[in-house]
Amino acid sequence: MLTFLASLLALGTIGFWLLVLVDFIVITALVENEEGVWATVVAIGSIIGLNYLWKLPIVATIKANPGHTAILIASYFAIGIAWSFAKWVLFLHKQNFKYRDFKTQFLSKNNAKELTPELAASLMEELESHNRYESYVDRRISATPPQFLDHKGKLTRWATYWPFSIIGTLLNDVVRKSWTYIINMLQGAYQRVSNYIFRGALADKALAENYKAKQAAAGADGGSSDAPSRRRGY
Repeated sequence: MLTFLASLLALGTIGFWLLVLVDFIVITALVENEEGVWATVVAIGSIIGLNYLWKLPIVATIKANPGHTAILIASYFAIGIAWSFAKWVLFLHKQNFKYRDFKTQFLSKNNAKELTPELAASLMEELESHNRYESYVDRRISATPPQFLDHKGKLTRWATYWPFSIIGTLLNDVVRKSWTYIINMLQGAYQRVSNYIFRGALADKALAENYKAKQAAAGADGGSSDAPSRRRGY
């Protein structure tokens, strides 16, 4: 069984590349979902298992090329640190956007174009209320800049698993946001389809609103015409 598995997953075969792809996808998904411990378990398990199958001379290669090994390790840490800063900036912009979006909705709800001191106090109260009932930490919204100590685990994970984090960010942020942009551009077409399918219901609603408006107007006219009579004692 082990011999068959080793031949199936031999270096360069389709089985080998499929296994590497699945392994990469699993670790990327774990990193993006903040499962750093499981990502480490899968990564270490994969290295041990695949090394057992392929009998890679890892230790011998390191001993034979200490200079190259040191350069690779230094490069790995340097790229990881650079990526952690880039990812941190992206994260901060995302958090700031959530606050600004919440603020925009708050102003719209209160028919205001800008914050007054009174509205600002009310906005902060609504933020507190929102966060109080939001169990998922990353969905909470705050006007306070994110603190390093609260996100140290994220930064460590982004730096440690930077190859997976970069791919995950490209897929989750760039690709998803591109599709969101395209969908928003087509919102008029989507709405026209919706309006066409609901054209019968819209006609019924318009008929009801027109009737209510006429009734309200008739009531207002009747009230105004009765007022002089009441004043004259009729």
